[in-house]
Amino acid sequence: MVFGFLSGGIEIALEKFNFSPGEMIKGKVFVDLKKPIKAKQLKIGFYGLRIFTERIRTQRGTETRTKKEFIHKFEMPLDGEKEYLKGEYPFEIKIPENIQLQVKVPKEGILGTIFKTVEILSTTLGVTSRIEWYLEATLEIPMAFDIKKKLAINIV
Repeated sequence: MVFGFLSGGIEIALEKFNFSPGEMIKGKVFVDLKKPIKAKQLKIGFYGLRIFTERIRTQRGTETRTKKEFIHKFEMPLDGEKEYLKGEYPFEIKIPENIQLQVKVPKEGILGTIFKTVEILSTTLGVTSRIEWYLEATLEIPMAFDIKKKLAINIV
């Protein structure tokens, strides 16, 4: 485990990294701090972040623009307000059966219009889209920077 130099850190350990819709993500968050820290809570989050990258030609050459939006966000507290030093916190998060449906593009409304436009432009301007699935453990510390650890996973 690799932890921060000043205050220590947190790590996420999983049984595996490739998952299917409906499966359970099972793992543990390890807290290993150099000194006790009063924190609001320790939580784990499961996120899906869609990243659009667009390449366009301008008078100055080619520009790249990136847009990001969350398509899935689930957060779960592992422990509450207390002093943290060392600890092991198991968790289980069920991946929704319909997670792939959440990824699909809406066909109606304002979002549908935007996505249709992006699809049309993708052939001419080079728009690409990908989804990053990840877990993030956060130790929320009042009046200071939170201690976080992010871990990428695959949903296939």
